[in-house]
Parts: sequence; C-alpha cells; structure tokens
Amino acid sequence: MSKLIVIVFALLSFTAIADGDWKVLEGIYAVTGTYTSDIDKNSHFRFQLSGQAAKDMYLAMRTTAVVDECTEAESKSIGDMQCLFYKVDNLYECHFSINIAKQKIEYGVPC
Repeated sequence: MSKLIVIVFALLSFTAIADGDWKVLEGIYAVTGTYTSDIDKNSHFRFQLSGQAAKDMYLAMRTTAVVDECTEAESKSIGDMQCLFYKVDNLYECHFSINIAKQKIEYGVPC
C-alpha cells in the first residue's frame, strides 16, 4: 500500500517537483466501497482534486482532451484517472480512487 501511495503522490506533485517546491493539495476524499451497495464499505480511498493541484495534473497528462459525455467539460484520462477542465468557469477537477486491498488506481466517480 505504501508503494502505491508514494506513486500517487509522485504523480500529484509532478509539477511541484519540477518547480522544486511541494504544494498543498486542494480537494476532498472519501473512504467507500466499490459501489454504494457494497457490504465492504472501506475498500476504496477516493480522491477529488481541485484548484492548482487539479490543473497541474490535467496539464501533466500528455494525452488529447475530449469532451466528457457526462459533464461536457474537456476531459483527459490515463487509465482510470480522469481530469476535467470546465472552460466556462475556468475550473479543474481530477477524480480517481485507490483500491486499498489491491493497491491499484481505479475510477473515481461514475457518470
């Protein structure tokens, strides 16, 4: 688990490391099950990043943005990590979760 957390925070701080400064993360988190009806309610650690942290991750994703069907925002995804850019509001969000038992990055929020 600690190896996965180090990898996640390394990805989150990619631009912070490039700048030489660590930065405070903005966002929220929840400990949940895979689905809301799951008996195991603490299998996933879900992240929703916002602010500069989300913008930095969005810009660090070297992939083409597409229009997200659910939000109509510009979306970049790598694996199950997704970042959104809402042009009208100039806001960034990133969503993903860590499957605690499997130490694997998985989707953050369903459509």
